[in-house]
Order: sequence, then structure tokens, then C-alpha cells
Amino acid sequence: MYSTILVNVEDRVGTITINREEYLNALARETYGEIRDAVKELDDRKDVGTIVITGKGKHFSAGGDIKRFKTLIDSKEYLSQDGIYYAGQMTKAMKQCGKPIIAMINGVATGAGFSIALGADYRIVTPSSKLIMGFIKIGLPGDTGSIYLLSKLIGIEKASYMMMTGEPVKGEDAVQMGLATRLVEDGKLEEETYAFAKMLANMPTKAIARQKALQYNYFYRDLDCFYYDEALQMAVSSREGDFENAVQAFIEKKMPEFNK
Repeated sequence: MYSTILVNVEDRVGTITINREEYLNALARETYGEIRDAVKELDDRKDVGTIVITGKGKHFSAGGDIKRFKTLIDSKEYLSQDGIYYAGQMTKAMKQCGKPIIAMINGVATGAGFSIALGADYRIVTPSSKLIMGFIKIGLPGDTGSIYLLSKLIGIEKASYMMMTGEPVKGEDAVQMGLATRLVEDGKLEEETYAFAKMLANMPTKAIARQKALQYNYFYRDLDCFYYDEALQMAVSSREGDFENAVQAFIEKKMPEFNK
């Protein structure tokens, strides 16, 4: 059913695993829709009380697929407003989901991969986890609701620092600044995450769904308008030289030069 993710259910916990390990779990175009659909599928299942999302192998997700960006630049297609809006529906589905969602962040989560973690209700990290708002490093403002969700979580000033610098935040610092929920030892990420997930899965599911519905209706009601605006800004930015230069530099393993 899915080509870029794996879905498994055990002990009332549904797990979505980004399954592109050879690409550091960078997101293919299909991945956004597949995660959205899997979240909705698990939300509808009566045998699921909690959802865990993670990446296969060493890293959570490297974000957008740079090779795909290169292809879009060479073909002069660039990033489309409709395509960016479509990608945003992934994190929207996560926020609208009635089940608690836990991001089990193994290794690096950057760009749209970081957005997935932000779309979750909880983020479990280790000292070796790294959270990166990497869009600025390729000349883009950000998509998949990243700016909105990050600003809601840690406030505009801290969010702006992460957005405008692209500096990584390690696991311990992420917890201290309210970016992550819990820090666990390296080697115990899966054990601790699933213990928490099973505890939540056995709480009153319907009451939790109503809690999440109230949160969405009163604290995220303008999220869809944001997706529309970010899609426009991303589409415009993708047609500018900074994006093209950064993508080429990334492929050549060089530092990009902006404002040329």
C-alpha cells in the first residue's frame, strides 16, 4: 500500500517508519501523502490508541530530497505552490489526528523531517539527536507548517533564531528550551518511547480525542491559511538564485554563497 513508509500495529500502538534509509530518510514527493494517509488510517482504527513516527536506521529524516530539487531546477519547474500546499497536509493531518502522536527522534531531523517532529504531540530525543531548521541553508523560508508549529512550541524569538541561522539543537538543549518532551539515554530510545506510547494507548481514547479536537479548534484554527501563505513564499523563493546556488553547492559538497 505504501512505497516509502512502513506501518505496523502492536499492543495498541501504531508505528509509522520513514523507509528511505539509503537517502537518510529524505522525503520523496510520495512520502508526504503516505504519512498523511497512514495517520488517518491509524486514527480510524479501534485497535490503535497511540501513534509513533520514526525513521529507519540511524536518522529520523534528512528533510526534502535535494536530488529532486536539482531535477526541478534543471527542468525549470521549480517548487509549485500546489505541491507545497499538498506537502503541508501531512502535518495538518497530524494535528487533526485524535490519537496522541509521538516522534521518536533517532539521529538527525532536519527541514521537513523536523516539521514531522513538530507535527507530533510529543518528541522523545537522546543526547545524539539533532533538530535542525535547515530550510535557510538552501535559500528557502520553510514549508510543512514548520515556522507556524515551531513558533507555537517555543515562541517567536527562539523560533526565529532556529529559522534564520539553521543551527542544530542537540537533544539535551531541545528539552531545556521546550522543543522536545523527554531526553532518554542513547540506546534506550525505543524502549522508553514505546513504554510511554503504551501508557498513553491505555488512557481513555475518546477523551484524548476530544482534548486534541479542542486544542486544534482553539489554538491551530488558522493553520490552513498559513499553509497557503507558506506555499506562495516557497514557490517564489525556489525561482531565485539562492535556492539554485545552494542546491548545486550541496550536491558538490561545497558551502553555498548567497545574495549573488
